[in-house]
Amino acid sequence: MADLEFLAAIPIFSFFSRDELAAAEKQFREVSFAKDDVIMRIGDPGDTFYVVLDGELEVWDASTPPRQTGSISRGDCFGEMALLQGGKRGATVTAARRAKLLAVDKPTFDRVFLTNPKAIEYFARLLSKRLAGVTRAERIRRATTTISVASSRGLKGGSVLAFSIAALLEKITTTQVIYVEMRPSSEAQDRSILDLLSDDLDTAPLKFTGIATNAPGPTVLRVVVPPAQDAAAYGNLLSNLVSKLSTAFSFIVLDLGSETPDLLESASAYSDVFVALVDTPEDDTGITDPRSMKVMRVINLINPNSRPISINASEPFVLPRSAALAGSLAQVATFLRDNPRAAPALPIYRLVHKVLGTSIGVALGGGAAFGLAHIGVLQVLEDAGVAVDLVAGCSQGSIVAVGYASGLAVSEMADIARELGVRRNFLAASDPTFFAKPGLFAGTRFVALMRQYLKGKETFEHLVLPCRTVATDIETGERVSIGTGRLETAYRASSSVPMVMAPIRVGERVLVDGGVADPVPAEVVVEMGADMTIAINVVPRLKRGVENAVSAWFRRINTFNPVNLFVDDENMPNLFDIVMNQMQITQHELGNFKAISADVLIKPDLSDFTWIEYYRADELMARGAEAAQRALPAIQKAIEAKLAPIRLAAPGHRNASGA
Repeated sequence: MADLEFLAAIPIFSFFSRDELAAAEKQFREVSFAKDDVIMRIGDPGDTFYVVLDGELEVWDASTPPRQTGSISRGDCFGEMALLQGGKRGATVTAARRAKLLAVDKPTFDRVFLTNPKAIEYFARLLSKRLAGVTRAERIRRATTTISVASSRGLKGGSVLAFSIAALLEKITTTQVIYVEMRPSSEAQDRSILDLLSDDLDTAPLKFTGIATNAPGPTVLRVVVPPAQDAAAYGNLLSNLVSKLSTAFSFIVLDLGSETPDLLESASAYSDVFVALVDTPEDDTGITDPRSMKVMRVINLINPNSRPISINASEPFVLPRSAALAGSLAQVATFLRDNPRAAPALPIYRLVHKVLGTSIGVALGGGAAFGLAHIGVLQVLEDAGVAVDLVAGCSQGSIVAVGYASGLAVSEMADIARELGVRRNFLAASDPTFFAKPGLFAGTRFVALMRQYLKGKETFEHLVLPCRTVATDIETGERVSIGTGRLETAYRASSSVPMVMAPIRVGERVLVDGGVADPVPAEVVVEMGADMTIAINVVPRLKRGVENAVSAWFRRINTFNPVNLFVDDENMPNLFDIVMNQMQITQHELGNFKAISADVLIKPDLSDFTWIEYYRADELMARGAEAAQRALPAIQKAIEAKLAPIRLAAPGHRNASGA
């Protein structure tokens, strides 16, 4: 039961004298709820009033699916509205983690509170505050998120991963984060640590005397728990630990090791996220019943039986073999903070972004030479610190996406664009079919030319960033998302512009340019697991008087055509112009429609350019950069909208609203 000092600090009891408080305390009974338990449901009889001694609760409305409308933590009260109005519960309340409550029935509630005018006034103010929060549709965030990292298979890398997660959470959110190394042992434990594991609420909160703090970096705590306990016992101990640490930390990262199955099995009793080291995506994580806990899988290729997989979705996360991950915990964390675009850093950043709900996917639209503008966009995003977690591309956008996902720096891609824009290099990629195939060019030289720039990256298993390309099955009209196999097949299929480049057969499908079905693959980015989407439509509206080099050549040659003397076709476009202009019109309009699901749409002004002007690479990239700069405030606002609730919910800044 709570002591009188604790009760006196709760606003609803602040009107009571010491004697009144002592008398009221005796009327309450203590009740406990495990993580995910339902304390009350919408429509239940309103016959109990609660005060939170410990834990965190979530309030849900009757929407489909239910929407969280409040968060309740230590010292808050709830359940009074149904008692006051004599009706049924208007909200559902569940335990976000194990909770201890004081409960009192309606007759006692009436006797204790409704005889006190100041208490009645307090309840009226509380009701107004809660209604205002619901009306504003405030986003609710848990005050503390607990992340457990472990391996049920004895795999290496758990401690490095757990500490890295803690370090990046602190960097990105600027909140207080603690890394806890948890190991079963019979060795003697420090008294302050025993207090953290104790059921006795009077020992909380600990002031963390003697706990090592890195600067910068998360707080570090090493805890020894008794060996040979069952999952329920470990769940009880760590629930106590999490409850007490939550008074000071927004994120608790628990390194559970790999030696104790029951310790791992207990994670669902106190964790919001469980990060499991596995050899393959199908491996057992060691958690029989995750309940509401989100489970994420990580493959660390340093382990001898871990195998590469195609990097084509946000999850699972694959850590490459890297000396950068072999140092001390502090050294690894420093490397990750300083090198966010390094290959070993990318999957860990993406994991942290998924925990925060801030992972960003970029959909790079098609458009031949227009697509060089993507490079300027990516450069601005990098310079502004906007982390791109995954990419999907169509046509020219697929080539940029594959290059970026293979680890090419934006500056390298810019140099490649300039090099390929030189006329002799452009002509070197041309292999006319002489109408032996359904396209002007076969595409073989194009693939060979691009292959050298990928620096030995041949398949999706070699990528450092999740990527997919989009093609169109010309026989069914279906969009085909490609995320496995050879990279050159993926971008060759996506770039097969009808009439210009011959289609390619992949399995039973005949594939052409993805722009025919989906010029800006924002939906694909969402399917890959992005929380936020940036879509780039580089195909402009047609502009009268803008003529490409091929059209000009056709027009000059056509002046010598004797047939023109007998037909009235003066100033009429040729067949090639009509087809290409029709494709540009379609891709511009369809691209805008396909990008409608994106959080931010970037549209460079490229109406003065044409699809064949690769030799104007610098101008095209500059236009992309200008458009990205204009969109940057909207992108940063979208990211901040995700992070602000986390900071507001941090201990010391909690705005609890109840049921």
